[in-house]
Amino acid sequence: MPQEGEQAMARSYDAIVIGAGVMGASTAMQLACAGVRRLLLVEKGPGPGFGSTGRSSACIRQTYSNPEVVLMAYESLQFFRNWREFTGLAAPRADFHRTGVVFLMPADDPALPTIEANHRRAGVAYELLDAPEQRRRFPDLDFCSAPLDLAGDEHECSYRTAAVHELDGGFADPVGTTQDLLEVAQAHGLEVRYNTRVTGVLTGGGRVRGIETATAGGGETFSAPAVINCAGPWAPALNALAGAPLRERLVATRNQIVCKRFPEQLRGPIPMVADMVTGIYFRNDPTGTQLVIGSAREEDEREAVADPDRFNEGTDAAFREEKLLLTHHRVPTFRARGQITSYSGLYTVNREDYHPIIDETELAGFYAVCGFSGHGFKLSPVVGMLVAQKVLGQWGRGRTGVPPGFFNRNRAPLRTNWGGVMA
Repeated sequence: MPQEGEQAMARSYDAIVIGAGVMGASTAMQLACAGVRRLLLVEKGPGPGFGSTGRSSACIRQTYSNPEVVLMAYESLQFFRNWREFTGLAAPRADFHRTGVVFLMPADDPALPTIEANHRRAGVAYELLDAPEQRRRFPDLDFCSAPLDLAGDEHECSYRTAAVHELDGGFADPVGTTQDLLEVAQAHGLEVRYNTRVTGVLTGGGRVRGIETATAGGGETFSAPAVINCAGPWAPALNALAGAPLRERLVATRNQIVCKRFPEQLRGPIPMVADMVTGIYFRNDPTGTQLVIGSAREEDEREAVADPDRFNEGTDAAFREEKLLLTHHRVPTFRARGQITSYSGLYTVNREDYHPIIDETELAGFYAVCGFSGHGFKLSPVVGMLVAQKVLGQWGRGRTGVPPGFFNRNRAPLRTNWGGVMA
């Protein structure tokens, strides 16, 4: 590990952010808006959002187990809804779509009272739809409460499904969101370097001193008293490179997505659906002609990826078939025709409790912002605020009611009523 004195020729900054995904962009924006003038962001890819962010489903919902996370999602949603005012950009790219969110679960699920209490506490606009209202609001959805047995020939529907309707959720453009945040940060002086891989972390006196990097044209060293690791699936390796691995088990995990185009004319709107009965989620796309479908099952996010630069970017045939059958059961308007595409991305799962780490590591000045387990995009506007408070002791643009220490490392595991992506 490079030691003190080896960075004598390094270019000097007040802070360095690693990673140009949505977390790195949000962090850079908040630090820049808080007054950090010599700010550098390095990204190993050729542009923003080339890692996990670019393959995110970018769903924005507010139903979580912990009231603090519900509050964080609620606050982030307000920024997405008022993106032009939040960023100050005349022509933002985030393109938020307010579709609403329907969270489906068994009517007797013991978590339901907690969900409603969390929503009321945070101020989430929601309603609990009874069976007639379910059919009236969303005539293309089947609200069957009986899990589908894919191995069986017959299925008998029953209708005791709780439908929590978030009025204001939806989705946004993940790369456009990232570009907007970086544009604001750059207007405040952020310097961005793409195609720049971190190869070493400079340390001395028990604290971080900077980073070493490699590019196609050679290498360069940058010094800074604060380095923020927002590298997504690459973050655990960088923590180890800094000599500051986390106790939490953070695992780069393959995440499969199926997209189904449909030619049918719908009778009503298709909201984002988080379906805890069948174990899928789906949303429409901006054209209104394609569903984006993913898994809500913990067992579907167990494929660890040893090298985030090399993994299977396609999808498994069995996964596609199962998710499409479950989707057709939930949306019987759709027929079997329509173009199907699919892909896989990565995110870093925190195996302890599916919630992120936002904290300074044991190496002073080196911060970890990682382990979002598939929740990150929807929380990203507030994440940067929490990082600014951690690094600077002050807010940047906007502030949050979420305690800055809520996502500290070495914490007791946070409550999780639902495994995986719906935690």
